[in-house]
Amino acid sequence: MGNYFGACFLNMREESKMKEVRAIAIKALDVLKKYSKQSYRNAENDFNTSLSLVEKRTVLVALHKLGIPIGIPSDEAFNIRKVYFVDTMIDEDVIEDIILQVRKGYCDHLFYLDPDKHFTANYALYALRNAAKKYVTEVLAKSTLDISHNIMSSPTNWENMFSLGELKPIMVFKDQVNVPLNFDVRGNPRKDTIESMLKEIELGLWDTYLMWNYEAYQNARSQLQLGQMFTKLPLNMQTPTSNVQTDPLKESDNRRTKRKR
Repeated sequence: MGNYFGACFLNMREESKMKEVRAIAIKALDVLKKYSKQSYRNAENDFNTSLSLVEKRTVLVALHKLGIPIGIPSDEAFNIRKVYFVDTMIDEDVIEDIILQVRKGYCDHLFYLDPDKHFTANYALYALRNAAKKYVTEVLAKSTLDISHNIMSSPTNWENMFSLGELKPIMVFKDQVNVPLNFDVRGNPRKDTIESMLKEIELGLWDTYLMWNYEAYQNARSQLQLGQMFTKLPLNMQTPTSNVQTDPLKESDNRRTKRKR
């Protein structure tokens, strides 16, 4: 009996503890919900001042895994005192759904995860995204397109803005965004496209290109171009001529027949 009541007591104490943690998470989500239909960036100061360091350490990873777009500037180390958000609009319905999950205890296993370890693990990826955003704002947004000749002109020596470690990873990304679609009829960069691209980078939609090795990308392009050239060749040039090979057994029979004659 003692073991039974002891287990019940421990279970009740653990449940009470989890209710307190859930309340902290809901408190954080309520702060964000106040800024519905605004950017998460607008809620940063309120979020950081409304929650203590201990409270943020307890629920921050859970919030991130549940869909709250927490970001890290690549030029800064992760700092629990100043949590950053991605520049995207707060959807009240999404926040309410997350609150419901938290209240029902579906996310209890996500609490108490170490935020320093969680966010530092992806630091290199955030650095790549920052380099991509830098290219968009400092190069693409300041480039022009010659519509008649489809030639793009970028700022002089733009490569000097980047370190070698930044330059190589963004080369594939550069090839993908340097397209006429991002320019208007006058050859100037489209502001709406630039803004959308910056948000997409923060959300990770361009990560595939940022992590693609440039040499491998060039090799894939070369193979594709070679295949396209091959398909344009005349049919008789595509079909290789087969070498006529003689059958050694037949040759031997022919020689014996000739000797008999």
